[in-house]
Amino acid sequence: MSDTSMPRFKFLDWLPVLRSRWWTVLLGLSLMFNLAIIGFVSSDRWSGGRAERIMGASYIQLIPRSFLRELSRERRQEIMELVRERSKSLRELRDVSQSTPLKLADALAAEPYDVAVVKAAVDSFTTGSESLAAGGGAVVMEIVGKLTPEERKALVAAIRDRASRAKRRR
Repeated sequence: MSDTSMPRFKFLDWLPVLRSRWWTVLLGLSLMFNLAIIGFVSSDRWSGGRAERIMGASYIQLIPRSFLRELSRERRQEIMELVRERSKSLRELRDVSQSTPLKLADALAAEPYDVAVVKAAVDSFTTGSESLAAGGGAVVMEIVGKLTPEERKALVAAIRDRASRAKRRR
């Protein structure tokens, strides 16, 4: 006796008939797992290889991570050692910069209102010698001083490439 409740199409004859819902769930999960693996592998290939975590690179925002990734492992570790040596002072600068909005709020709330105090609070956050940008800039200058002429050219190319990609995104 054959099941005639659902019409069967000739081109679907090669598909198995799943008589249990568990098989459908199992095959669906298997498909999702396989597609996830394919996605991980293909994204790894399209991103240019295995991404290595570059600790502390956010402190030196002027130097693109792509430049650091292109360096040899030994050279990258040597350059990033400069960042690690300064990481404690950079963290302290970050903590100070996080308290600056409170200084600004205090300056704005002070009676009598003084524009010079407000400007000093803003300047300490943006351009002061104790700002995070100044600390990161000092590390960048130290790194640039240790680069070879070839590495400086590669850094120029990486900076220009990052700028052109940012311009295209806009």
